[in-house]
Amino acid sequence: MVRHIKLAGLIPALLVTILPSLTLAQDVNFGVSPFEVRISDLPPGNATEFELTIHNKDEIARNFTIAAFPPPDEERRAGTTEFPDDSWISFSSPRIEIAANSQANVTVTVAIPQEPKWAGEDWETWLGVTAESSDLLGLKLHVRLFVSTDPATEPMSKIGLFIGIAVAIVLLSYGGYRYFRQRAKHR
Repeated sequence: MVRHIKLAGLIPALLVTILPSLTLAQDVNFGVSPFEVRISDLPPGNATEFELTIHNKDEIARNFTIAAFPPPDEERRAGTTEFPDDSWISFSSPRIEIAANSQANVTVTVAIPQEPKWAGEDWETWLGVTAESSDLLGLKLHVRLFVSTDPATEPMSKIGLFIGIAVAIVLLSYGGYRYFRQRAKHR
């Protein structure tokens, strides 16, 4: 019986502690667009950029932080793997202050290193936008980023190189043959 009374007193105490934090965290009113970005056929060794727009719908100015992070395995879309290195993603400003009832753009750059092993891949990572707050609970919105790299084209270019060399050898040989044949006739 004493346990039930202690438990009954503990529940209101927890509610008094947690509910104000939940209400304050829900007061942070902001949005991010687009909610999903797809980058297709990005060749390794190249970079591309796009913009995220952060909307501060609150009545006061807010600071926002932006960072890349891997999605939980169970929430990653089928056919994609984890993005190999979040340092390949950079932001024009990883922390930005946005005035009340306004919006700002952040340029996101995705640069894939020049290595054949990164060709023909399909990755997913998330870009988290968090409203900085002194509250216990903070709200984070995320943007899904899908990156697919160009399939490897190196073997085809090597085949072309070999064919070009073979044709050049045949033409040079034929030219040499004709040259020496003409020279032999004139003697």
